[in-house]
Amino acid sequence: MFRPLFAGIAAAMALCLALPAQAITDREAARLAEYERFAGDPVQDMPYWRLQGYESLGDEAVVVWTAVNKAWLIKVRPPCTELAWSHSIGLTSSLHKVSAKFDHVLAGRDRCFIASIQPVDYKSLRAERKRLRAEARSTR
Repeated sequence: MFRPLFAGIAAAMALCLALPAQAITDREAARLAEYERFAGDPVQDMPYWRLQGYESLGDEAVVVWTAVNKAWLIKVRPPCTELAWSHSIGLTSSLHKVSAKFDHVLAGRDRCFIASIQPVDYKSLRAERKRLRAEARSTR
């Protein structure tokens, strides 16, 4: 009697957890593609004094801001399962530089190896977003 009930509850819970995860993944994939369009060539390291903000892009990438308009796209090597769900992140550094070879993204209990670091032309990205919003308003 309890076994079918338990199986039904477990299946419902799995479905509830899977549906939002897929929607988030689609949004994150779109955001990652947007940042990649405005990202420059990979660099060996980036200057790092403090973390102003970040946006997690799933379990494979994160955008970090080191100044108001200075953004960096950091891609990590799998597995980095907690990156998408972590409430805060950290970066390891040496001499105020984050290196693609030696440093890590810290997310929850994960210590994620950095695969690449790319500067993002954030001012151009913001201008493009503004232009798209203006176009969307004008077509209404």
